[in-house]
Amino acid sequence: MKWSEINLGVWNVYFIFKLILFINGGIEFNFLQNLAFIAFLFLPTRNKFLNVTKQLSAISVGVYLFYSDSYLPPFSRLLAQTEQLSNFSTSYLIELATRFVSVNFVLTLFIISVFYFMFHKIIRISVLVTGAVLYLQLSNSNLKLPAANQSIETIATETKTIDSTKVNLAEQITSYKNTFFSQQADLKLPINIELAAKSNFDILVLSVCSLAWDDVKYFHQENHKLFKEFDIIFDHFNSVSSYSGPTVIRLLQANCGQKPHADLLANPSNKQCYLLENLKSIGFDTALILNHDGVFDNFLSLIKEKGGMEAEPMKYKLNPYLLSFDGSYIYRDIDVISQWLTQQETSSAHKKITFYNTISLHDGVRFEKEKQSKASETYERRLITLLDDMYAILEGLKKSNRPIVVLFVPEHGANIRGDKVQIAGMRELPSPAITNVPVGLKIIGNNLQRVGEQKRVTQPSSFLAIAHLVNQLLEQNIFSQNQFEPEKFLNNLPETPMVSENEGSTVIQYNKNYYYSFNDNKWIKYDE
Repeated sequence: MKWSEINLGVWNVYFIFKLILFINGGIEFNFLQNLAFIAFLFLPTRNKFLNVTKQLSAISVGVYLFYSDSYLPPFSRLLAQTEQLSNFSTSYLIELATRFVSVNFVLTLFIISVFYFMFHKIIRISVLVTGAVLYLQLSNSNLKLPAANQSIETIATETKTIDSTKVNLAEQITSYKNTFFSQQADLKLPINIELAAKSNFDILVLSVCSLAWDDVKYFHQENHKLFKEFDIIFDHFNSVSSYSGPTVIRLLQANCGQKPHADLLANPSNKQCYLLENLKSIGFDTALILNHDGVFDNFLSLIKEKGGMEAEPMKYKLNPYLLSFDGSYIYRDIDVISQWLTQQETSSAHKKITFYNTISLHDGVRFEKEKQSKASETYERRLITLLDDMYAILEGLKKSNRPIVVLFVPEHGANIRGDKVQIAGMRELPSPAITNVPVGLKIIGNNLQRVGEQKRVTQPSSFLAIAHLVNQLLEQNIFSQNQFEPEKFLNNLPETPMVSENEGSTVIQYNKNYYYSFNDNKWIKYDE
């Protein structure tokens, strides 16, 4: 084979583009696989049929390697989402495609292509590309996870020490995860029926899709009057999943510790775990309100089957406010809750928990009269409207003076900002930017006055903390008093380290860093 025949041809553009993305942190780069691909491309094929076969094979391999080196989830996960993708409108699918292929992406590829065709005849670009790959391989030979610290982080109250000379970091994180779930399996917060049965007040749960602290701060709404109104607000509340169904199930099973995702959906839970079952045991009725049809992703069926929700959604007649990504209608939050408030005024005094779910902020949602506008461009308007509506709901409840506890519990964020690992709107990995949500609690009615300032919870928390607060409010018979101190409800508040899961993916905070895995025990540092 002649020296002149050693040529990658237009594949040089492919490798230069990948190297630029890798250097800028846009993708990973499996050096061994890419070097093997280069060696395959260097193989001489004098036969025309073999050359065509080689190039067709190279295209398949090139696409596979590019996908494999990207931060996208395993291809199996993409196939698993096919049914949901089929429900998306064409305009939303086009919008998603433009997020993957940005203008900068196209311009970079264009510039590389132009320079290649200008200089490939006078510069041995193939040699330079191969040399660059080899150089990066040698200079990044220690790209794997660094050596471990000597002790494993405290999980709940127990500390385990692992010999760092025998166990690498990936194994430590896997051990940490297994120990975490083992300990969570033993945690239960049953209600004290004898004490709680004396309480007589309502509970309103405001379950909000696609709202995390990261989204709030991105649009500078962290000082919105709604957040200042809560008596207790969480700064580090982990909603665990970045999808609505599993998160709402975790909320409805809040009286037990955090379960692995697979167990949450596969195995029936102990009745003690169900928030609604606990409240039912002391005389609470249940009501359900949605500002959507509950069809997508079998949301309504899922919360009934796995969350113990027995109530049927409240019926109402309103003009649509938004258009969902699947073409269905969404109704404005203040309009829906206003009808509920009107019904409450004429309802019996029997205590009730009402669960309200809104998808006004979900990705792909558009204003009904602006069907061509991008969902990402309307998010800020929808966010401010939702926060204003939620504040108005609290004000409306104050006017009624009916004793009620409001729990504001977002399900997950919108990932409106995006990062190096996931483009804006993508939620396959439950990163802290997606699962750290602004949970708040407000006590209203009976002329009950708060003593002191709002209490901010800074410790890592999750749904067990909500069960604790509900139990405390019930067992202390909060509305039998003239005033309350928020801090008293936080005594012995359960801490829950950040371990987040979706189907097929996990994100863990370990030794002050975040690591993710597609559940294959290979842990990669999450660099935002």
